[in-house]
Parts: sequence; structure tokens; C-alpha cells
Amino acid sequence: MPKRKMTTYKKAGIMKKMCQDQRSTSKPPPPASSSSYAPSQPPPTVSLHLPPPPASTSTPMHPPLPPPHTSAPKHPSCAVQPQPSTSSTGRLSSPPPSTLVQPLPSTSSATALVDKVKSSYDVRQELLKDNRPTTAIDKKQLIISVDDIRRVLDIAACTVCYAPLTLSAKTDCLSSKLTVTCTNCDTGVVIRDETAKTSAGKNTKMLENNVKGVFEAVNNNIGITGLNRIISTLGIDTFSQGKFTRHSHYLYKRMDKHYPVRMKDVISAVFTHYESYDILPEPTTGLLDITVSYDGTWMTRGHSSHIGVGFVVEVDTGFIIDREVISNFCQVCSSREKRQLPATPEWMARHASSCNRNYTGTSASMGTEAARRLWSRSTQLGLRYTTYVGDGDSSTYQAVQQLNPYDVPVRKEECVNHVSKRLGTRLRKLKKEMMTTITTKTGKEMRRSLLSGPSQLTENTINKMTSYFGKAVRGEKDKPYTSTEDMRKSILASYHHAVSTDDRPQHNYCPPGINSWCFFRRGEADKTKFCRKHSTKPGYFSKIPSEHRGAILKVYTDLTNEELLKRCMKGRTQNANESLHSKLWMKVAKHKFAGISRVNFISQVVILEHNFGFEAAYFPQHLGFKTTACKSANLQFLQKESIRSSTPKQTVRHQRKKSGNSSDYISGGF
Repeated sequence: MPKRKMTTYKKAGIMKKMCQDQRSTSKPPPPASSSSYAPSQPPPTVSLHLPPPPASTSTPMHPPLPPPHTSAPKHPSCAVQPQPSTSSTGRLSSPPPSTLVQPLPSTSSATALVDKVKSSYDVRQELLKDNRPTTAIDKKQLIISVDDIRRVLDIAACTVCYAPLTLSAKTDCLSSKLTVTCTNCDTGVVIRDETAKTSAGKNTKMLENNVKGVFEAVNNNIGITGLNRIISTLGIDTFSQGKFTRHSHYLYKRMDKHYPVRMKDVISAVFTHYESYDILPEPTTGLLDITVSYDGTWMTRGHSSHIGVGFVVEVDTGFIIDREVISNFCQVCSSREKRQLPATPEWMARHASSCNRNYTGTSASMGTEAARRLWSRSTQLGLRYTTYVGDGDSSTYQAVQQLNPYDVPVRKEECVNHVSKRLGTRLRKLKKEMMTTITTKTGKEMRRSLLSGPSQLTENTINKMTSYFGKAVRGEKDKPYTSTEDMRKSILASYHHAVSTDDRPQHNYCPPGINSWCFFRRGEADKTKFCRKHSTKPGYFSKIPSEHRGAILKVYTDLTNEELLKRCMKGRTQNANESLHSKLWMKVAKHKFAGISRVNFISQVVILEHNFGFEAAYFPQHLGFKTTACKSANLQFLQKESIRSSTPKQTVRHQRKKSGNSSDYISGGF
């Protein structure tokens, strides 16, 4: 019976149980009763931390208050849980430098074998084990009305003179200030949120809960409208546009100071990882040569986006090394141009520091420009991106070659996932190009493809052959290719197998043996078993006229050239970059406007969450604020969900491969 998907209610139950377990580990001891008047189970009210009453033998007018709860012990340091890079095929994002799954003929300095290849998730967790911040657990928060607090104070008394108490409340959106004073003496207590500080340690006018609320609104793509809708439902004063903007800009500035500090730990971890495989920096320059994958993404669909982002990911560990945000639009400059106001040098000098336009080119060239900037400043990080894993976009690689940032050439490797899609693209294009004019029964002339019709180059045939081509390019995980010739034969085997007939079988490229995926080669190996005829299940290309097969064979020949296959030998992908794009635009919706400041902030948050994990990268705790037990449990739940969603699902094909029946589920198996 197939496993059912986890429902929203089940997820909520898991998160609630995690929150309860987290709270139970840091639950303070129960207060000791100081009087017989104290109830055995006091209601959950706000505890007032007042000084203890003086020793007296007289009977007080009111029963004394029980002593306040002791502060909860500090939570143990949180474990860094970086996000793994996703992979649709289930293989690692990239093998370690010394354990390449499919090495090229030219050997490197690191060729020693290891017993077990770790995943990029385990590698990042081990490399950053010394950079785990300590999470300070804060007290549990309650939402309670001021009138309810006043009703509690009506039955309370001053611990000094036992006179009644008064309450003065001042609210500021999500933050508040409560002042409890005695009506007779000067005894009192003030309860308020912590004040946010600047990067220099100076106090600001912003309070803790307001800063946390604005961070969640910006990070979860609900903005001021969504935040005000939630807090207004709870009876809390809403944010004005100016206050929300001031808080968001405060977060942007603090992140710009915090982000480079955390990324230094990432760069150091990359150096440590390569040193463990005896790959050291250049003695003269001190620069380390690494392999990275790069891909660009745009904020809006089409070719009219004003914002583009490029990420550089180290393929061995999955660490995000650097990013660049490109924008060719500024609201202030655009408004000034519409009003036909001159851009004087004095105004440009004042506006330069706050202008959101950092590029004047087209949207299509943003990915190329981002690559130029990232490769140009790589030496400032002590790195050289000498091997680049990219897709079929040749403009980016040509731009890096023309830039020539190092004294050594930059070598490109192909993403095997993008290469596997090329066959389908070429076949669909070929089908449109091979057109002819036919005359219908009514005498009407119309254009029709020579490869259209039943048993011809149908969409189902194209999809099937593209799938087999992709399996042949990726190869088997336990049987990597040793040369480009092996990969070429595996690819051509699917074509020749598909055109074979009873009169002309073409199975020379099919693997021999009784365990072969080819029914014809299995029959040759075992004469005792019946071998079916080709006509029983014709090949996908077998009924296409022979004069048209030449064009299809030419497509296969172009896709099996030596240079292309050599760049696919290591089986590397851009899955980590594609996953980052998805995470980024989930936090910045494509159908809503967002400026470069917000996109830059969210890209920094996404990078820290990927490299360090949700709990270790939680930004408010790095601003000096404590994290509640419920929030800590929620961050751990998000981390587990991220790992679960990125883990390849065990389909029927994977289960049969594990059981040993893999004859129909390997490259070209049909």
C-alpha cells in the first residue's frame, strides 16, 4: 500500500510535540508555597517580580504572593544543520576532490581512494562544527489584554506595605511597556521589551517584538499588509508604513554587517575540506583552485525583469560561496526622468549612495554580468574558480573566458541534467523543419511534417527516447564510465535498439550477457529461453522510413561528440543552484514588486540558512535577542522538513534496483 503524504494536521501535531518536548527540557521548578492561602495549582497569570516582604509577625491584610518562578536554564547550543543540495537522480551533488566518481583521463594531485563518500550535508555539518552559536532560550510569551492584568492586580498587594497596586500600560504595535506601582509607597516594577542596538552597540528606538515581527513579515513574503492583518485580528495596534520601513532598513543594515562575518567561516571550512584531501593553495599566490557551479535567475518571468541574481556554489561541499544581485531600475531615477528633471552632478552625487540601479544593460545579459563580477572578486576570498559547471548557455562561459581573471584557463563542465534534455529539443525542432505540402480530400493544401502520424516521431516517442538518452548520459552509479567511448556506445545503443527489426537487428552496441537490458542479447546468451521477435513490440524508430532516419541519426551523432561527452564524464549537476532559486523566490514572490534592497537581504538569509541551517542562521538571535522554546522547536521542524523534502523518494524503480531486478531500469532498458 503506498505511503500517504503527511497532512497539514499531522505536521502541526509533530511541531506541537517538538515544542512541548523543548519546553519540558527547560521547564523551571515549581514555586514553593509561602502561605497556606496559595492555591495548589495557580492559574497562568503574569508573574510580577517584586521585592520580598519584610519579616513581620502581624497578620497581613492580603495573603502574600508566591515567590516568582526561577529563570529557565539556558538551552544547550544548537547543532548546525546545513541544507543538503537536492538531486533528482539521488547521486551526490558532487564527489569529494579525491574520490571523483568518473575521473577524466588526466589525473589530479588528489587521487587517493576513501572507504566511504559522505554527502554534502554531512560534510558541511562536520566542517562547521566549531561555529555553532549558543541559543539563549527566552521566557514564554503570552497575549493578554490590559483589562485582564488589572483584574489580577485587584487581588494582589504590595509586598512592602500590602497596599493595592496600579497598572500603567503603553503599547507600541507588538511591543509594550507595563508599569506596576504601589498606591502607597514607591515600590514598583517595569516590564518592557529589549531595545534593538546598532552594529556599534548603541541603543535605538526599536523594540524586540517589533523587530522580530518585521523580520518574519519580510522573510515570509507577507509584508506590511499581511503582518497588520494578523496583529489587528489579535487586537494589537498595526504598523504604519514609515515604521515598517524603518524597521526593515534596520534589518538590512545589520545583515550587511553580519553576513560577511559568517561567510568567513564558510570560506575557512572550504579550505579545511580541500586540505583534508591534500589539495593546498598555490605557494606563490595563496589562492585555492576549486570547482563551482554557477547559474543565474531572474525575479520576473520573460525578458523584462529588472532584477537578476547569480549564485556560486562549491560542488564538493555544497557551500554557497558568493552571490551577486543585479538591478537596472531605480524608482527615484525613473520618477525624475518622467518629470523631465535634469540629473545634475550635485544631485547625482547625493543620490549615488542610495540608488538602486547598479547595472545599465538588458535583462538578458544580467546573468553574464553577474558572472563577470563574481569571477573578478573571487581572488579577494582567496579562491580561484578554475572549473565551472554550467548549462548550455555559452554566453556566460565566453564572458568568463574573455575576462581571463586568472593566469590559468577556466574549464567548463556540463550539467548532465541540461544535456539530457537536448535530445528532446533537437527532435522537436527536426520535426518542425521536415515539412511538406499535402492535398486533402477536399482539395485543400496544408503543411504537414514528414515525421508526424502514428508510429512516427510522436510526442510519446520523443519523451521516451529523451528519458533513455538521459539515463545513458548519467550512467550507473555503481558502474561509472571509464572513458568517453563507453558513454558514446551507451547512448548509441538506445538509437540502434529502437530501429532494429526482425530482418535487420542492430544490437551491436547493446550490452551482452544474460543480465542485459536488451532482450535480443539476453536471448543470445541463454539459448534455452524463448526470445521474442521484434514485431511483437516494435522499436520506437523502427516504423519511421529509412530515408528519414538519417536526420535522426545525425542528431545522435552531434550529441555524442568527444568534447561534449568529456565535459559530462563527472556527472555533475546544477541541482544546488536550482534549489536555491526556488528558495529565494518563495520568499520574494515573482508577481509582487520588490526592490534590490529586499532581494539582497533575502538572498543573504537564504545563503545563511543553506550553509548553517535554520536554527543556527536565525537572524534575530544574532541581533542580541533571545529565542523562545517554541521558536527553537519550529526552526528544528523546518530543518527536518527541508531535509525530508530534499531526500530522493524511493520509487518503484529504486525499489526494484535494490532487490536486484534492474534489467528494465538501467540506461536504455526497454
